[in-house]
Amino acid sequence: MKKPITTLRLMVMAIMLCCTSLSLLAFDIDGMSYEVNNEVNKTVTLTKGKSSLTNITVPETVTNGGVTYTVNTIGEDAFYQCEIPGVLDLPATVVVLQFCAFQQLTGSSVRIRGDLQSVDYGAFYGNKLQAIICYATTYFTHDMGVLTNKEKTMIIAFPGRPTSDKWSSANLSIPEGYEYIAPYAFTENPNLTSITIPTSVKEIGVGAFQECPNLKTVTILDGNTVVRDRAFMGCEQVTSLNLPTGMKTVGHSAFFDLAALKTLTLPEGMIHTGINSFANCGLTTLNLPSTLKNIGDRSFMNNIDLHQINLSESVDTIEYSAFYGCDLTAIDLKNVKWIGGQAFCNNYNLASVDCSNNQLDFMGNALFYGCRSLTGITLPESLREMESSTFYLCTGLNSLTIPANVEVIGAGITVGTTALNEIQIDPANTHFDVKDGWLYTSDLKRIVAIPGAVSGVLTIPEGVTTIGAQAGRRLAITELETPRGLKTLEFAAFMQCTQLAKVTLSATVDSIAGNVFANCPAITEVTSLNRVPPVGGVFVEDVYNAATLYVPRGYKEAYQADENWGKFLYIEEIDVEEPGVVGDLNGDGVVDVADVNICINIILELNNDPEVKALADLNGDGVVDVADVNAIINIILQ
Repeated sequence: MKKPITTLRLMVMAIMLCCTSLSLLAFDIDGMSYEVNNEVNKTVTLTKGKSSLTNITVPETVTNGGVTYTVNTIGEDAFYQCEIPGVLDLPATVVVLQFCAFQQLTGSSVRIRGDLQSVDYGAFYGNKLQAIICYATTYFTHDMGVLTNKEKTMIIAFPGRPTSDKWSSANLSIPEGYEYIAPYAFTENPNLTSITIPTSVKEIGVGAFQECPNLKTVTILDGNTVVRDRAFMGCEQVTSLNLPTGMKTVGHSAFFDLAALKTLTLPEGMIHTGINSFANCGLTTLNLPSTLKNIGDRSFMNNIDLHQINLSESVDTIEYSAFYGCDLTAIDLKNVKWIGGQAFCNNYNLASVDCSNNQLDFMGNALFYGCRSLTGITLPESLREMESSTFYLCTGLNSLTIPANVEVIGAGITVGTTALNEIQIDPANTHFDVKDGWLYTSDLKRIVAIPGAVSGVLTIPEGVTTIGAQAGRRLAITELETPRGLKTLEFAAFMQCTQLAKVTLSATVDSIAGNVFANCPAITEVTSLNRVPPVGGVFVEDVYNAATLYVPRGYKEAYQADENWGKFLYIEEIDVEEPGVVGDLNGDGVVDVADVNICINIILELNNDPEVKALADLNGDGVVDVADVNAIINIILQ
């Protein structure tokens, strides 16, 4: 009787079959690894080569499990960092070279004997070869040890240590006639000290000269050359960069991290600079052309010794973080219409900003973040929108006037402005208003920003229903008192008020957004007068553990049951006699149409509650009548 095949046995059999299958698809022979890429045609990819003290010849065929395969592909990273002092010979069967197949390979040469069909850009990334030999094929050949296309118009891969007379000079001039330098063709080439690109070259590919450690001079002769992303990124020794007249743009990070480059003149005809195009360079002098219209994201970021720029009148857009972390002292925005967030962030010595062009429409978030030398700025009448944190940590700012046409203001525009005592506004502005130096929405119900110099006891005025996001962030206040009628504290409203010790929240506060009291470790006393625990109530752990929470008598259990308020270790009950708001008949903290309706219902004897009747007799004549209705309406219209 045969034993039944159990589930466990089936699993073991499946694993064994799988391992057998894998062993047939990937295998090692003579120190090199292979992987089947086409079972029908019986072809394999060499996936891992080896180092050797002599020449290496890749075999045409390999046999595994009784099956003979043709080697037709050199795989990605196959000879990565291998050292072969002699020659690496590829057989006639190899027709595909994948990305980084010979990355950082050291040797005298690679000889390609087959009719290559495909060579991935970067196949010879960072090689240390003396020559790359490709015997004439349908698509590829070599020019004295340099891998090119058949027509010799594209340099595909350049040896890291060339020995031919034509290419051996460290001061290399690409011969006229070449039109393209392929991506990663010269990457990490240690031999180059200078490179001259002729007018015939139309395109310098992605990463073509990336991280060439000894390259000092780059000259691109006048022509229509396009410089792609990261073309010269990380060439830290470059001190001279000459770009051609007529070049309209440069790719993203094309000249990123040229730490030794001190002076740069962008050519006439340039319209746009790409993302990170000249970021992290060592620029002290920057000359911009009259044709430039758009300065791209982070184009000149972290040029820490760049003190001055002159924008031409053609520049109308400065994008995100364009001059982040530079050291500009003054900026004339001329005809600029749009400035992205953090464009001048952390320019610590920026003292003068001229916006008088009356063209500027949009200012991005954290635009002048950390510009501590900025004492004042005249914003143009054309300005329509200011995103959040515009003047965050501008500790020297002592005056600010909101123009008439501003209709959008983001959160926290004056956070950390410790020299700013008041905000002013053009009286013609219909979207915002200022009262006692604080910035509000036009109805005076929502606080938008409190000047950064405000300190001590902070009493929120009557009539305010909302404290806006980051409105009181980083203030040096010690106490906070909110009025009856306040309902909402928005995100981070009092975040980082490190001296805040006492918080009193009125009975109408019902919503406290995230991070309102984040990083306020000095709080020792919190009073919440609402009988229903407000939504939120998130404090830091030190406050939960050390501060005392005071709540209305009889409602301690409600607070203890709340997921946030219940974290307070010390909760005590107090008697609450909160005065009402005149005209607030339903006790919601605001006087509105609902209270008018209640007054009318009393007159119509639809509401006979004696306490409500007493509240409705606003003129104190002992009768609730039309005069009282009019009084409530007048309160609403105030």
